[in-house]
Amino acid sequence: AVVSTQSTGVLKEKLACKHSTEKQILDCLKEIESGRCLPVHILTETGIGRVIGPLRKHSDPTIAASAKNLVDLWKDKIRELPVAPVISREEKKQLSLLISSGGANDDIRKRAVDLFRVNMKKSGSDRENSKQAKEWEKVIYVGNDMKVDKEYRAKVRKKVFELKREKDSLTKDEK
Repeated sequence: AVVSTQSTGVLKEKLACKHSTEKQILDCLKEIESGRCLPVHILTETGIGRVIGPLRKHSDPTIAASAKNLVDLWKDKIRELPVAPVISREEKKQLSLLISSGGANDDIRKRAVDLFRVNMKKSGSDRENSKQAKEWEKVIYVGNDMKVDKEYRAKVRKKVFELKREKDSLTKDEK
């Protein structure tokens, strides 16, 4: 089943309609269930969960069970989403400089290496960590056809967040 914001919106309207019969409601729920798990962006854009949630208390046990199953699936899916790492004010400043910098490519690339080095878990000497940070930057740079553009910056940001997440998880494990 192809799931789209539009088709989900239509189903939401049918479910919210006061004149829908139990069969129509059940058909809508089955159609939503056939797509199994809606992408999170469709759940948030359509707000269909706000219509299905109350159906968990419907007098028809089949409708209630179907609605409960969908809500549980969605909750599980949302729990699986990664949590954004907490970024310090200084790290935000460094990232914003990287993002907004119109300076020379070498300066941007050096800033990327510095961001990697600062946010990586300390596994070796400063020299080894700097070497690893330079290698990561080079992989991103070469993989981006040796261009420092919006795509390069996005890849650098993604790597910084990955490093930050790894570093944060180690910190939590140590506590």
